[in-house]
Amino acid sequence: MTSKEVRSLIAAARGLLPQEREWEMMNQVPQGLDGETPSPSIPAPYQDFLRDADGAVFGVVALFSGKAAPKSQFYAGTLPDAPVPLGERDWFCIGVVSDDPLFMRRDDGTIWGFPDRGVMWSHSTDFEQWGDDMNSFLLECVFGPGYTRVTGADSTDPWWQVLRALGRVADQP
Repeated sequence: MTSKEVRSLIAAARGLLPQEREWEMMNQVPQGLDGETPSPSIPAPYQDFLRDADGAVFGVVALFSGKAAPKSQFYAGTLPDAPVPLGERDWFCIGVVSDDPLFMRRDDGTIWGFPDRGVMWSHSTDFEQWGDDMNSFLLECVFGPGYTRVTGADSTDPWWQVLRALGRVADQP
């Protein structure tokens, strides 16, 4: 279940974005699914997020909407010769960081991603856990200082500026 703190941050960001044209152009925090039932193929922790925000764009972190998520599972497909074995049975792609997919383990809800090392994600040997669950990922890597770690963004990034305005980060990453 989405924590009260995460719900509060989602609402605060949604309210803050219209205050700056660039923030609103580069980020999106739509309303959650209103009475719609997410696809049963979507893991429960991600369904909870979708009830608060039906997808979102937090700078270069884009989380899929309830309609887009089931159609985007090609990222989780098994790729021949890929150094990191995936598979739709074990992994669910919840979005992308820049062009690199972001995954939730179906069995425990942990969040994993490919850090930018100058290698295409499907050829990367680096695959890191970025959250113990959806709440911790959102608090640390979307609404916290971990945003720069997973994105490589600097202080000019529009989402980093939103985070500063929300009082979630210092002036410099």
